[in-house]
Amino acid sequence: MRFEELLEQVGGFGPFQLCNVALLALPRVLLPMHFLLPVFLAAVPAHRCALPGSPANFSHQDAWLEAHLPREPDGTLSSCLYFTHSQALPNTTFWGEDQSPGQLEGEPSTAPCPQGWDYDRSEFSSTIATEVRETPSAAGGLCEFPGARPGVCSLGELHHVRHHPHPHWHSSGWLHHHCDATGWVPESARWLLTQGRVEEAHRYLLRCARLNGQLVGEDGLSREALNKVATRERVVQRPSYLDLFRTPRLRYISLCCMVMWFGVNFSYYGLSLDLSGLGLNVYQTQLLFGAVEVPSKLLVYLLVRHVGRRLTQAGMLLGTALALGISLLVPSEMGAWSIALAVIGKGFSEGAFTTAYLFTSELYPTVLRQTGMGLTSLVGRLGGSLAPLAALLDGVWLPLPKLAYGGIALLAACTALLLPETRQAQLPETIQDVERSAPSSLQEEEMPMKQVQD
Repeated sequence: MRFEELLEQVGGFGPFQLCNVALLALPRVLLPMHFLLPVFLAAVPAHRCALPGSPANFSHQDAWLEAHLPREPDGTLSSCLYFTHSQALPNTTFWGEDQSPGQLEGEPSTAPCPQGWDYDRSEFSSTIATEVRETPSAAGGLCEFPGARPGVCSLGELHHVRHHPHPHWHSSGWLHHHCDATGWVPESARWLLTQGRVEEAHRYLLRCARLNGQLVGEDGLSREALNKVATRERVVQRPSYLDLFRTPRLRYISLCCMVMWFGVNFSYYGLSLDLSGLGLNVYQTQLLFGAVEVPSKLLVYLLVRHVGRRLTQAGMLLGTALALGISLLVPSEMGAWSIALAVIGKGFSEGAFTTAYLFTSELYPTVLRQTGMGLTSLVGRLGGSLAPLAALLDGVWLPLPKLAYGGIALLAACTALLLPETRQAQLPETIQDVERSAPSSLQEEEMPMKQVQD
């Protein structure tokens, strides 16, 4: 008997599983709000050097700034430099207090701001930059993610102790969650069977059946049947991250998923955190970015069922790369097109993020599913941490950040195509199930390893 047959006896996917899915969905709604806080908290408003002697009610404020601040190549007043000696302007009689005749000849000398900056507070009344009176770089976004990295790593292990949140997708493609105990963080009956804890699994399955409205008595689930399933499901007590690389097929899947997750996170957070050049304020931009996620998730729901996981994952990443690439070709004066491409790219990147969770969970066997999800999520958070730093590349060449985001997304799309399709396929339960599905070349590589072990 297989564990799936036990699930059917206790009601399959019923109210009990729906309750667990709803409880697990709540943190997923709140988590993105936390990760995107740097958009608002670490925003750097328009600013210029804070210079002494600037009269609050000066009737010619623009002229005063012209006399004290140089202009950038694009014509805007510099936000980082000032004239060491104020300049005389054409058609004006204004002279700065420290004007000297020697400064009229040749290029005027400039220097970095000596006393911090004055900020435009029309959009943000207060941010990290305005409070500390320094200009934090995009590296500040890096501080948001390190705490998530050890978290996803450890939770992959804690999952085996307390719960089994990820759904099980059968060949029919319908969601089929493992039966768990009641409570906020229940244990997985399947995991208990793999650990030989048959009595506890029996009690939990009976409780699951009762909550699903199935009339199953104490003897409805025989100990003999559970013992057979436990024998079939029995694995090593504590699977480790090294198990993800011990066999050729799992090693291949793990490496591909790590590249894919890095690209998904890198492009997603690159698009979400880099809001420059869109011509909208940050609130309008985030409203559009949030709204596009709804049709994106609905599209993913349809595509994974009818097209498949692999093509959906690769297609979403390819769409992200194309949106970023095309945006580089759009002239700056075509602001509406830039906004549209940014929103489309965000929608594709969200679709890639959504698909990655489902696709990855189906590639790993049950005994290593959460361990694999923990490792790939860890690598993904590394990509999310580096995304704000990539925004600094615009100091080298303005289009370089988008080229980096799009190029990594394209690499991840190609890597996703190397993974096997999991739609309408029975999920692997053991490492042996994964290796049996390997191409002949990987199976031949596995044979010498087994001979050495024997």
